[in-house]
Amino acid sequence: MGRGAVLEYSKLLQGQATKRRGLTVTSVLAACLAITQVHAQPVGTEAAERRTKEATQQAGKTVAADDDLMAAAEALPPVTFSQVLESPDDPAVNLRYAQDLILKGNVQLAAATVERILISYPDADSVRLLYAILLYRMDVLDDAAAQLDILEGRSTDDAVLKEVARYRKLIDERNRPIKRSAAVSIGMHYDSNRNAFPDRGTFLIGGTPIQGTTGEVDDFGHVVIAATDMRMDTKGQQLQEIFADAAVLYDNQVEIDELDVRALLLNGGLTYKSRFGTLVPGLHAALIELDREKYSRDYAVSLRGERPILNSKVAAYAEIKAGWRKYNNTRNLPFAREQSGQYHELTVGGRRALDNRTLVHGALSLNSVDAINFESYESYEIAVDFTRILPADTFLTGSVTIEKQFYQGPDPFITQQTRHDLDTTFNLTYGIPVANLTEHLGESFVSPPFLEDVVLTVSAEYQNSNSNIPNFDYDNFRGQFLLNRRWDF
Repeated sequence: MGRGAVLEYSKLLQGQATKRRGLTVTSVLAACLAITQVHAQPVGTEAAERRTKEATQQAGKTVAADDDLMAAAEALPPVTFSQVLESPDDPAVNLRYAQDLILKGNVQLAAATVERILISYPDADSVRLLYAILLYRMDVLDDAAAQLDILEGRSTDDAVLKEVARYRKLIDERNRPIKRSAAVSIGMHYDSNRNAFPDRGTFLIGGTPIQGTTGEVDDFGHVVIAATDMRMDTKGQQLQEIFADAAVLYDNQVEIDELDVRALLLNGGLTYKSRFGTLVPGLHAALIELDREKYSRDYAVSLRGERPILNSKVAAYAEIKAGWRKYNNTRNLPFAREQSGQYHELTVGGRRALDNRTLVHGALSLNSVDAINFESYESYEIAVDFTRILPADTFLTGSVTIEKQFYQGPDPFITQQTRHDLDTTFNLTYGIPVANLTEHLGESFVSPPFLEDVVLTVSAEYQNSNSNIPNFDYDNFRGQFLLNRRWDF
């Protein structure tokens, strides 16, 4: 139990160093690791204080019995600094206090607290591993490596040695000025209404209702996503990092070939530390083809500002983005060019960890698209999502997005009414390492080495578009699975 807990804090601390760098295939996993802050609940009643003292006494017995400080600390409720002053020599109380500091993002004070514990308990390998991870997080790499040397020289616990090897690799990677990664996702999806057929089965043409003939068409699609990421650590105090990433998407429909998609997504930028917070200017491009025909080109610039607020309980951010989209007419979309024009986006949001396994995020966006009259619109979007780390390295993510669109004028080809849409999307995704599944195939089955780092994600999504124009009023259910693999080099 104790060593399992320190592995969770290992994941937590690794996530605290993660920065947003544009589109990456493994953004779901990155979100899982981005849990950075949560505050301990105060003990407010006499009954709660009594329970805390009883738990402390029980934890002290646990320490005396098996010297597992991590397990003893996990047995305690959140600890305040005043309780540490009351029991300065109690290792379990101090360690629990350090764990709470980690969840708040106060890594330096947590490291000092853990170091004090090691003075009295130098043989506590789990605590020493946590100390090495904290030193790594503070970028004190030589001291972190020295702690790993001590653990490697005496520990026989496989889990501890595995973490030692992992952090040696991370230290080597951090010492390299240029870091690279690659990721591949392969899978399938199913759509119940891939052709976005109207719910009422009718279309307006010149204001006259016309009955549709095809009906909803369901379809399967094969998906391949390949991505690469490169980051250069400048070793500077202000200009900290330069980054670039690219992703290629191939989505092949089984039945509706005109919706086959090929896309190239490019992002680049830098991370700059200022006295106001972290600034991340970026450049973006997206090139999309439909059914092997050029469909759209999207070029944009952005500026993102990040800083903690509310006593570092919330990681807040604001981002502005301006771009140009150019559409080309295709065989199936002969009027696509009418959508070409500038667009602007303003997003404000924040992330907060509810505990060391749950991260919630909310954002509000204002969008403006400037095309020809009936294709120009303004929209307001609210998005809420969460990530929950589950046992055995599995995870669950979910999101709700609501967007209200107000178009500037009517499309006379369809109707004299001005279009208003309300789009709602619900998504739920479950992820599990493939190695967890192969364990149930029996002892005779030997899992291939390449499956060790493969993650299976299964998603369910429902999209509903409510419009005052029946042509755009539809809903769709999508089910999807992906096999995901990432390499760092």
